[in-house]
Amino acid sequence: MISLKYALELARRRLVFSSGSRAIDGLLDGGFRTGESVEVFGESNTGKTQLAMQATLSPVAKGHTAAFIDTEGTFRPERLARMAELRGMDPNLVLSRVYFVRAESTTQQWEALRNSQKLEGCRMVAVDTVTKNFTLEYGGAKLAARRQTALAAYLNRLDWDAFAHDRAIILTNRVASVGGPDTASVRRDVDIGGETLRRGVQRVLQLQRRGGLVHATLIGAEGRETDTRITESGLE
Repeated sequence: MISLKYALELARRRLVFSSGSRAIDGLLDGGFRTGESVEVFGESNTGKTQLAMQATLSPVAKGHTAAFIDTEGTFRPERLARMAELRGMDPNLVLSRVYFVRAESTTQQWEALRNSQKLEGCRMVAVDTVTKNFTLEYGGAKLAARRQTALAAYLNRLDWDAFAHDRAIILTNRVASVGGPDTASVRRDVDIGGETLRRGVQRVLQLQRRGGLVHATLIGAEGRETDTRITESGLE
């Protein structure tokens, strides 16, 4: 429980951290805000992990720390170090200020979140991928209700963490294909977790491959889309 006076103080001192991509920053009005959760979803190899990793450089550059919760097993510290080097930052400083944990179950995801709350100066938490462990542990139609309930509880805690600890939360997410030739609708990609996840975040960003480019769309904001590309230093 916090006082309304403290809540107002939190709202007034919110920070904006660059995503490390000029194109993405343009969509997000400057980048990732503390006090907010942003979902980034798309197929494999669309740059979701790259974006989450490079975003952690921004709070470090401003003297803070960041946490990266990896459920996929794809986090590579050498990749982050290379990104930092190409962006003119000290790789050793970055690696000392970005805290990493591998979460192979929902229990470990919860524990990682609780531990992140103890990190001094932590102003950003990235979870890559937020839904993976939930879909593995609560697979199938019979467990769908339990899966969504468990996911909602986790998202609610993340949202509170963002607000109370003044942190930016980045949640990468996979997609599932729906529709197709046997239905009246056109086949399309949707983010796993559906409305449960959408209600747990403030903004939603979709990444799609289009040839050699990555097309980024801010969902729910008509006309807010752009193209970027993945380079050695990350998304441009």
